[in-house]
Amino acid sequence: MKILMLLIILLFNFNNIELLFAKDNVITIYCDKKIGQVNNKVFGGNFIAYDPKTYENFKGEHYGYSDYGAGIWDPKAKRPVKEVINLAKEAGMSIVRFPGGCGTHHYDWKDAIGEQRKHFLYGIDEFLKTCEEMSAEAVITISYFRGCEHDASDLVEYLTSPDDWTNPNGGIDWAKERAMNGHVLPYSNVKYFEIGNEVWHGDHRNIKAVSPEEYGKKYLKYYEAMKAVNPEIKIGVVLYEKNWDTVVLNIIKDKLDFGVAHIYPGYGLSQERLWLMSAKEIFTISLGSSIIENEPYIQGLLELLKRTSGKDMPLAITEYNGGFVQDKPVPYRHCLGTALLNAEMLRILMKPENKILMANYWQFCNSYWGMIESKGDYMQHDYREPIKYIKRPNYYIFELYNRHFGSELLATDVDSGTYKVQNFSIPYLSVNASINSDKSKVYLMVINKNLDKGISATVDLRGFDPTEKGEAWILNGQNIDSINKDDANNVEIRQVDFVIKDNSFKYTFEPHSLTAVEIKSRSR
Repeated sequence: MKILMLLIILLFNFNNIELLFAKDNVITIYCDKKIGQVNNKVFGGNFIAYDPKTYENFKGEHYGYSDYGAGIWDPKAKRPVKEVINLAKEAGMSIVRFPGGCGTHHYDWKDAIGEQRKHFLYGIDEFLKTCEEMSAEAVITISYFRGCEHDASDLVEYLTSPDDWTNPNGGIDWAKERAMNGHVLPYSNVKYFEIGNEVWHGDHRNIKAVSPEEYGKKYLKYYEAMKAVNPEIKIGVVLYEKNWDTVVLNIIKDKLDFGVAHIYPGYGLSQERLWLMSAKEIFTISLGSSIIENEPYIQGLLELLKRTSGKDMPLAITEYNGGFVQDKPVPYRHCLGTALLNAEMLRILMKPENKILMANYWQFCNSYWGMIESKGDYMQHDYREPIKYIKRPNYYIFELYNRHFGSELLATDVDSGTYKVQNFSIPYLSVNASINSDKSKVYLMVINKNLDKGISATVDLRGFDPTEKGEAWILNGQNIDSINKDDANNVEIRQVDFVIKDNSFKYTFEPHSLTAVEIKSRSR
C-alpha cells in the first residue's frame, strides 16, 4: 500500500483549512461534448484465495480464504455462491484480481488445481469459473517469492494454450492438465498478469526488502518466459515510488504492457493519531486527497512510463480503497466517508487523460476490507439454504454507477464554494457526467464534500432537451462515519423526484452525500 505522507501532514494541520464560498453554485453539463467512453474496467475488484498463514498472524491453518474464497465459493457443491455472484453483478464488477495482495507472495497455483486437493479448493479454475458466471475478466498476480519464471510460463500455458498436443513449454502438458480438470478450451477471460505484489517490502517472512535492480532483472525473466508461450497476453510491472520506479523502468525499458500501482488515501494513520481528530476533520481533508495527491501521482507515473519506455503506457490500479486500518471508534474503512472517498477515486480513474487500464477495489467479500459481509459464519453455512449479506457503504458506490450512469463521459464546469487546505482549493461539489449511447438520458454523479450543510446549485444542461421531471438516488447516512454493522440501513440509498424547468433546474445536494441523477430527453 502506498503511504500518502502528504495527506498525513495535512491531517495534522486541520487548523490551516480556510472556508471559501461562491455566491452562486452552478454545474454546467455540455451534453454535446463527449470526452471519452466510460471504461467499465474501473469497476473491478479483488477476490482472495490464499493461505493467511503466509503473512498474517494466524497460528493455525485457516481455510476461509483458500477453500471458500472468503465466502464466494461453496467447496462442497463445487460452485460459486449465487447470492455473492448476484451482488457482484449488481455492482457491475467487470474485472477481478486473484489470488489476493500480499497473500500472493508464497502462493503456488499448482497446489490449487486438480481433484487430488484437500485444500486450496478455491483455486485458479474455480476462480475463473466464478468470473465466467459474472461475465467478468480476470487479472492474475504472479508470485514473486515462490517458484520461478518457468512456473509462471506453465501457468500461461495452463490458462491460454489449446489442448492440441503442442505443449509449448515441454515437460508436463499443462493444456492437457486443464482439459482433464474440466475446462477443455483455453480460458477466454484471462489475458492480464502482474509480476508480484508490492514486492519492494519483502515477503513478510525472512526477506525484508527487494531492491529495484533485483526486481527489474527478475521481471524480465518472467516477461520473456511468459510471452514465449503466448505473446498476446498483457504483463504489468509493479511500481512504488519515483526513485525505485525509475531504476526498474530503466532496466526493463519497453518490456511491459502496463504499469501497476496501488492507491490508499489516508493509509498509515495509526489508531492513536486518529484518536486525536474527529471523523469530520479526517474526511474533510481526505476527501480532497484525489486532487492534492492521487491525480498528480497518476500523472507522474504516466510521464515516467512514457519517458522510459518510449511510448504511452496505461496504468492498472489493482488495489485502491480508503487506507484506514483502525477499528475505534468505528472502522473508518467501512464508513460513509470512505465510500465518498472511493466515489471521488472513481471520478479520477475514469478521466481519459489518466489512461487507466483497470482499477480493482480492495476487496470484495468478507474479511478485513470486504464491501459486503455475510450474516453468520460463511464456512459453517449450509448453502442449500440462502445466505444473507450486508451491503457496506462502499458497495453502494458501485451499485449506483452500475444502475445510473451512461456509456460516454461528458464535459462539465463546476462553480461551487471551496475550502482551502494549505495552498489547495478543494471544491465542495465534485461532478461526473455521462450520456447513454442513444442520447436519451443524461446522468450525473455529484459528491457534496461539505459535511455540515447542503449545497443548492443550478444545473445547466447544454445541448439537451430534458423532460419536466428528473430522478435522483441519494447515498447518505446520519454522520460521515456512519457504518452498516449493527443496522444495515444506517447508510442507504433513497430515491426522489424533482422538477425541471427549461434546460436547468435547482437542486440541493445533502451534506456528506453522493447523489446519482438521471434526466430523460423529451424528444426520445
